[in-house]
Amino acid sequence: MKIVAPFRPFAPESQAHHLLGPFNWIEALELQRTSALFYGHCEAYAITDVDTDLPGPCYRYATAQRRLMLWILEVCLKYLESDDFDQDTAMVSPDILVYGELQHFFEADLGIVLRVGQKFVINDRRLLNSVQFWRLSARDGLVAFYRNALAIACRLPEAVIRWGADTEPLVELLQPLPLKESLIERAGLTVQCIDHRRVLRSVSTVQMARLDAGLTPEWPTTPLLDFKYLRKQKMAAFFHSTIGVQILYGTQMVPS
Repeated sequence: MKIVAPFRPFAPESQAHHLLGPFNWIEALELQRTSALFYGHCEAYAITDVDTDLPGPCYRYATAQRRLMLWILEVCLKYLESDDFDQDTAMVSPDILVYGELQHFFEADLGIVLRVGQKFVINDRRLLNSVQFWRLSARDGLVAFYRNALAIACRLPEAVIRWGADTEPLVELLQPLPLKESLIERAGLTVQCIDHRRVLRSVSTVQMARLDAGLTPEWPTTPLLDFKYLRKQKMAAFFHSTIGVQILYGTQMVPS
């Protein structure tokens, strides 16, 4: 398997991106790649545009979209259509570090991550679109799925195109989303809906407090650790206090 992470520089449009301010996405990609090699035992590639130069392994495609949310869908589609899609692939956002192997999550044509809990159902925020699992044997179905998703996204209102257009089309195509982890059939694909508590957690306030105090933060209990919104600013420090230390001393840490 391999990991791909969509990235191309865009001027901030959404409130979330304006609040974040400067962030070193190039460093984030390198930290993710190192974490994937060290703990995920796989290679991580950036997927980007032909007009973007990035250090490290990457795949470049000619894309037409120049709005971030639409471009993410388009570049994922380009990868799925390409010969670069030559093995099972996890799409992982660049602001996520890898702390474990992901091979066992390829249980269906498409793997998606769902927040489980009533509060997420009420607010319709169940789908976590920062991680997906694409099985190579389902290439044709995945290409068709992403073509439909991009077409839907291009018709969404302006406010959604600024923020959310990479997720809403998938929610529409996968409706009805189940309330718990399960295997379903949607849009011509088998879809494994994975409880987020098994695969992805956000860095916690306790972990960040330990980091700020100069202590080693609690080791992640899931294979992926997400640094969303303003918590991105802690990503490099968290990496260096955990994985970086293990690389420096040639040892490997496991969850307690």
